[in-house]
Amino acid sequence: MKSLFQSKNLIILLLTLILILHLSLPVCAEFSVTAKAAVLMDPVSGQVLYSQNAHAPLPPASVTKLMTMLIIMEAVAQKRVAWTDTIRTSTEASKMGGSQVYLREGEEMPLKEMFKAIAIVSANDASAAVAEHLFGSTIDFIDYMNKKAKELGLKNTHFANETGLPDPQHYSSAYDLAVISKELLKYPEITKYTSIWLDTLRNGKFMLKNTNNLLREYAPADGLKTGHTNEAKFCLAATAQKNDFRLVSVILGTPSDRKRIESTKRLLNYGFRNYKWTIVKKSGTTIKEAMLKNASPEKFDVKLKKDLAVLVEREKADHIKTKLIMNEKLKLPLKSGDTVGRLQAIVDDKIIGTTEVYTPIAIKEANLLVKGWRALATFFKNLLSGKLFN
Repeated sequence: MKSLFQSKNLIILLLTLILILHLSLPVCAEFSVTAKAAVLMDPVSGQVLYSQNAHAPLPPASVTKLMTMLIIMEAVAQKRVAWTDTIRTSTEASKMGGSQVYLREGEEMPLKEMFKAIAIVSANDASAAVAEHLFGSTIDFIDYMNKKAKELGLKNTHFANETGLPDPQHYSSAYDLAVISKELLKYPEITKYTSIWLDTLRNGKFMLKNTNNLLREYAPADGLKTGHTNEAKFCLAATAQKNDFRLVSVILGTPSDRKRIESTKRLLNYGFRNYKWTIVKKSGTTIKEAMLKNASPEKFDVKLKKDLAVLVEREKADHIKTKLIMNEKLKLPLKSGDTVGRLQAIVDDKIIGTTEVYTPIAIKEANLLVKGWRALATFFKNLLSGKLFN
């Protein structure tokens, strides 16, 4: 009997240990992707939703051309160049090698065609030709690339060329490339180029097939840029949009094209699954009971200049609060339409979004009689509440 009792106790002890061990294990493994570095970003706010070795300086290969394309877009927007401008291929550009569209020395194409070659097939020769056209030389173009990187606050990026060809002084990070992607997406026409799967050059004589296989496998995807060298392995800066919700992902250093596609899809799905783009209040919405000391009227309605839209974890989407903050140094009088403050979106005491508010009416400074009456009213209010004696 004693032996049987001891056996039962031993079984109970073993079962208890197994239960404790089971409860101490995580429900599921922490999310990660196959890559040396990865970032998932909201391109509107710049909020990072996932980070993996995000600030490590790594060779970016042709993902470099995100910056090349950004500078071209910037030049077009500033009207320093037009899509119809003719770009002439120099001797140096025609000898670039690597990914190319085999431009011949002296061959001419409109900027739009050159840009297609860069965006779709990552053409090094077209990148060099456009760089020379914009800045007179690739050296000056590269100098501007690094200047632009500093303007954007990129701390782990240095460019040695406009193409992404290997160089010890040419590096970037997943986070920095996501920031460049964010800037590039400010030009809506970029995805018209990066989403093209098949196209042609030279009046249909030369076929272009996009290097980004994600476009064929992931319906929401419409860009942005692939990269591959022996040093950098397989890299991809991608963007995808579902309804009004857009994400940017960057994957660096995966062992194969298959892996970079799989890792990118997992990363984007992680974002779409766990986060939600929410319009808290639409532009033009009236926010009541703004108050401004010494103003006439003292209390007035204000309106939102733009949508107060935020990215929030799905389970917290119903817990967003708002708070109106009036600017401290407003000078009276104010004209109709003047900005007077901002409306904040708050979740768990953390500000997750903000937008400006304006007055739809003219606001004057109160006269001395009104100021005196308000001061007297405040005095008696404090007297009655006991605040004067605290």
